[in-house]
Order: sequence, then C-alpha cells, then structure tokens
Amino acid sequence: MNRQRKTAFLQGGIAIVLAALLLCNPKLSAEGFLDGIQLCVQTVLPALFPFFVLCEMMMNVPLPGRFLRYLQNAWGFCSEKSVFAVLVSWIGGYAVCAQLTGNLYCEGKISRRDALLITMLGCCSSPGFVIGCVGGLLLQSVRLGVLLYGLQIVANLLSTALCVPFLSSVKGDKQPRENLSGFSRNAGLSLAIGNAVNSSLNVCGCVLFFRTVGAVLRPILPETPWSAATLSMLLEISAGCADFSALGGRVALYGCCLCLSVWGCSVWAQLSLLLRKSVLLPVLALQRIFFMIIFIFLVAAAVRFLPGTLTVYSSLTGRVVQSSRLPADAAVVVFLFVCATLYKVRQNFYNK
Repeated sequence: MNRQRKTAFLQGGIAIVLAALLLCNPKLSAEGFLDGIQLCVQTVLPALFPFFVLCEMMMNVPLPGRFLRYLQNAWGFCSEKSVFAVLVSWIGGYAVCAQLTGNLYCEGKISRRDALLITMLGCCSSPGFVIGCVGGLLLQSVRLGVLLYGLQIVANLLSTALCVPFLSSVKGDKQPRENLSGFSRNAGLSLAIGNAVNSSLNVCGCVLFFRTVGAVLRPILPETPWSAATLSMLLEISAGCADFSALGGRVALYGCCLCLSVWGCSVWAQLSLLLRKSVLLPVLALQRIFFMIIFIFLVAAAVRFLPGTLTVYSSLTGRVVQSSRLPADAAVVVFLFVCATLYKVRQNFYNK
C-alpha cells in the first residue's frame, strides 16, 4: 500500500509540474500540439490505420499448420494463433503487435505467458518507419534501413531467448482462458475497422501529449544538440530519430539505434493502453535492455560490410562546381606560358 501511495504522489507531482509548464508557455504548448497533429495526419494515421484493419482481419485467415506448429514448438507457444500474431506484428509494428496481443488475451485465445512472448518477439518498429523514414529519409540510405529492420528482428529473437528464464516468474494463467471481451473476432470488417479507430485514437493521443510536453521542456534544457536529441529520444521515437540524424556522422546512426531500442514514453504509453494489462511491462523493459545491447553490437558489426559509403543528414550546402570558361585572350596567354615552361624543362633535362 505504501508503494502505491508513493507512486500516486510521484505521478501527482509530475502532473502538477507539467501543468504549470503548460500554463506558463501557452505558445509553446500550442506549437507542440500542432506539430503532433501534423505528425499524426501525415505519418501516424496513414502508416498505422490500414495495418490495424488488415492485420486484425488476417488473424481470421486459415493458418498453414505445419509451418506454424514448427515455430510454435521452437518458440514455446501454447497456441498457433500466437505464432501468427508475431509474424503479422513484424509487418505492422509495435502498435499492431500490442493491439493483437490485447485482443487475443481478452478473447481468451492466448495465455498471459503467450501474450508476453508475443510482445517480446513481435514488438518492433514497422518496415515503413525503419526502411522508409529512418533509412531513406533521415540516413539517406534505403539499404541501411533494410539492414536496421532485419537486425532488429534478430535482436528481438536473441533478447527474448535471454529472457526465457524470467518467464517462469510470470504470475497468472498459463493456458488460454474464457472470453472476457464479450465479442468474437469473426465479426468481420466492421469490427476490425472499429477496433482500428479506437487503437489509432489511443496512439495519436499519446503522440499529441508527449509532443506537447517536449515542446515546453525543451527551453529549460541546456541549448545543445545533444540535450535536445536526448529529450526527444526519451519522449517520442520519431522526433528522437530526426534530432539524432541531424547531428550527422556515426552519431546519427547509433542515435537512431538508441531510439529504436528505448522507444520513448509515447510508445510505452501506447503499449500500456493497447495491451490491456495482458503483459507485465517491467519484464518487457528488461528485454528491451538486452535488445539495445545486442542491436547496437549487431549494427556495429554489420555496417562495415555494407557496400558504399554511408550518407547522413548534413546542413551544409552541396559542393559548388565552376562552370564558366576563361576568355579567349587569357586562354592563349596561359597556353603560351605552359609551352614555354615545358620547353625550358626539356632544355634543362637534355643539357644534363
């Protein structure tokens, strides 16, 4: 009880401080909110909403049993649905993974242990974000984005293997339970769209809040690029990747790796909403620490074998090439001077 009271007091104190900052900086608050809306409209909703709908409908597709049973035994799942949810999550990203895990758990189709395994194996940044945004736009290399996406899947598998001994301490059911949600996934497209709308609103709400908080916290930090990038990383993953990429060089690459590992408060808040208390977040946080170490090590080992040079964001202008020509009289003078120089060099050579 004392621990709960301390947590409540801490949360209340943080809320009071943030409320005071928001009231003292209304202009910055409005700018952060508008920035969050722009991010949601231009990036988050187009990237997530279709995947929310399609990935939930894909869970109704008849499963290829032999392949899924092999993965089920290899990963230690109790249900083939869990394996399929992991494979779909690798396409849709962490938000889709959390949505599918929470729905499957509340419908009684997976156990709490399976829910934790799905989250550890399947929670990753989507290929659209890693390959298109981080690789193609921020680091200027789609090939590097493909490498980062593949290595984060490998890091998920390895870090989850390290966390298997901790799964025995997970309290709760170890087998699927009765349906707690009152509805069935087989309702079709209308239910999938309704769930996608709710999940998208939860995600956008988290993005808006932490973008606004970041806007009011930034002026009180030291005016250095490192402090701004670190704050963005701790609050919101996309802003963190953008700020680190602006620093250039190796800092851009490994800073983006840190953002993809830490996730930020916004992603953790989204997971807390979408998982519906089916997963113990402290165990997932331990897995993310292992993930960060393994992921950065894999990137450092693999990037040196990547063909070509790594181009990162730079604020410098491109190299200026002089395209004008010398006037005709100046060109004749230069030509005669070169001829005289060559004749003198030849004469000295033969005289020796």
